[in-house]
Amino acid sequence: MSKPFQFHYDPDKESAAYPRIRPVIHFLVHFVFKEKVVGTENIPQEGSFIVACNHVTAIDPVFVAETCPRTLHFMAKISLFKKSFSRWLLTTMNAFPVDRSGVDMKAIRYAQALLDRGHVLGIFPEGTRSKDLKPHRAKGGVAMIAKQTHADILPVCIYFSEKPHFRSKLTIRYGEVIPYDSLELPEDEHSAQQCRVAAAFVMEKITELWQQGHA
Repeated sequence: MSKPFQFHYDPDKESAAYPRIRPVIHFLVHFVFKEKVVGTENIPQEGSFIVACNHVTAIDPVFVAETCPRTLHFMAKISLFKKSFSRWLLTTMNAFPVDRSGVDMKAIRYAQALLDRGHVLGIFPEGTRSKDLKPHRAKGGVAMIAKQTHADILPVCIYFSEKPHFRSKLTIRYGEVIPYDSLELPEDEHSAQQCRVAAAFVMEKITELWQQGHA
């Protein structure tokens, strides 16, 4: 009987294979899809920040990782770590598990530790994939993490005009950084409602990118 998967929450450790597998993934994505990337000049070259992206497919972390020159760490739902291949791919891409059945404080504290140490965190604020390819309401997690770390947020949009298939068009669009102060989160109190409002603001910026369609 195999041992259950256990993730080692070490914010100072990064996958040694990440920089080697990234160009391979980049080649594969361009082989499978007609990909265009817009707005990479908006990506900060240094310092920690949160990459917030809409969620369309199971391999969305791959799309962001192969187009972003910064090394990222991704939140991914814990069920994706059950199978050996997906677990290998996710850990290679610096992904870590989050239990979405409730508030996973271990994952949230780990995300905060990553940002505190200068890493870049990738998160999909909707928490689940969109069935109609359109952006939907965000959960408050992205704002909660930003509040604890004062991290700026980089909005990103993955755009398909139709259900993804071989050689379909794909546009990855990076928007302008959302400064932490513009979220208007109070420093002296925690309010779930205020986090939801701030998360909705982030999702609004992602939706604006989505509305631009293909490059």
